[in-house]
Amino acid sequence: MVRDVSPDDVAAELQQKRKILFVDCWAPWCNPCLALAPVLDELDEKYSQDEDVAFLKVNTQIHTRYAIDNNITGIPCVLIFVDGEPARIEIPTDGSDDPVVIDRLVGLRPAQHYEFVINQVLGSNQD
Repeated sequence: MVRDVSPDDVAAELQQKRKILFVDCWAPWCNPCLALAPVLDELDEKYSQDEDVAFLKVNTQIHTRYAIDNNITGIPCVLIFVDGEPARIEIPTDGSDDPVVIDRLVGLRPAQHYEFVINQVLGSNQD
C-alpha cells in the first residue's frame, strides 16, 4: 500500500535520489483520487522489491502549501521525480512528430501509463 506522507517525508525520499519516485497528490473528497489509489497500490506492490522505484502520496487537503508549491491545479496529480529532480519524460502525442515533455501525470490513469514512465526511465538508463 502506498504510504501517505508529509512533504518533509517526500523531501527526505528525494534526498535518496531514487531512480524514480511517484508522489500522488490527492484529497479524501476526490472520487478520481480514490479510484486511482488501488491502481497505485497495485504498482507499489509490483515494484516493492525494486529499489529504483517508489510510490508515496500526499494529502493536499492537509498539505495545501505542498500543492501550491508544486503548481497542482487539479487532482489526482502524480508528480514524477527522477534521480531526485522533477522528471522530463517524453511521451508521444497523437498526430505530431514532436513528443510532449511531462513531469507529472494528471487525472485518473491506468497502470500502463505509469509503467510507460518506468520503462522510459529505467530502460534508457540501464547499462
